[in-house]
Parts: sequence; structure tokens; C-alpha cells
Amino acid sequence: MTSNGTETPDTDRLMYEDLAVGDRFEAERTVTFSREGIVDFAADYDPQPFHLDDDVDDASPFDGLVASGLHSYCVCNRLATEAFFGRVAFLGGRGVDDLRWHRPVKPGDTLTVAVEVVDKRPSESDPRRGYVDVDVTGQTPEGDAAVTWRVLGMIQRGGSAATSEE
Repeated sequence: MTSNGTETPDTDRLMYEDLAVGDRFEAERTVTFSREGIVDFAADYDPQPFHLDDDVDDASPFDGLVASGLHSYCVCNRLATEAFFGRVAFLGGRGVDDLRWHRPVKPGDTLTVAVEVVDKRPSESDPRRGYVDVDVTGQTPEGDAAVTWRVLGMIQRGGSAATSEE
């Protein structure tokens, strides 16, 4: 993705062969969670009391209002798309593994994203694509993880491997 949210032309996208295990991509921006944004998201998608109001009962494990984990995931997924998925010839995901929330996100908290390539292998069934798995970490500016997950992705291959027929 370009800075204005439009798609990057295919000629500028990184292909399967351009990526290596250990490559790291970081979001260029951060997102700060507001009280209003937390409550609005929760009202629409995850209306738990601790996502809707500062005054929660003693049964809540949180001290006051916290963002829905789904909210922090969605915000960080957008940043991951800007940092990585929009920069590569991404063909879609095969799944998401190991989604974890490590700390509550509260009003005023700021998150950014880092994406790291952790595995890659060519497809055995389609020479036009390869499998690239990445770990996504939504983190505070200090580097403390708030949310993490692994994307099992498919990336377009280039060169002779992509044009040969089986």
C-alpha cells in the first residue's frame, strides 16, 4: 500500500523470491486508542462490559476500560497490511495461528506493528506461488507485545518457476 492507502502497482511488489526467513518489516506509523474508539468498536462487535464502561464490577480482571482484543487485532492487522501485506505480491492467507493477547490495551495506549518472515517454501501444487509464514507483533513504542499472531500466507512467485508448466 502507498501512504494514501492505495494499492502498490504489481511491478513494485516484492515476490516470493525477494523474501528471506528473518526479513523484518515495521509499520511507519502508530495508532493511539481513544476511549471513544474503544467504546464504539465494542458496541458494534464485542459488547462486553469492560469494553464499554470505565466502571466495571469486581468480577472484571481489568482495572477500568480496555479495548477488545478483536479491536487491537484489527488495528494491528491494518498496520501489518501497510508494512508488509500491501508491499508483497500477496495472494491470500491459508490461516492464522497462535493469536494471543499479551496485555490489555487501554485508552491512550499507542501500538505499532512489526512483521517477521519465519518460514517459506515453494508450493508443490502450483509453481506460481510460494508459502510464506510471518509473525505479526502489535507492540507498544517500548517494544512490549500487546497482540501477536502468525499468518500462513501465499505469495506470488516470479521468474522461470512461475512460468514453467507441470
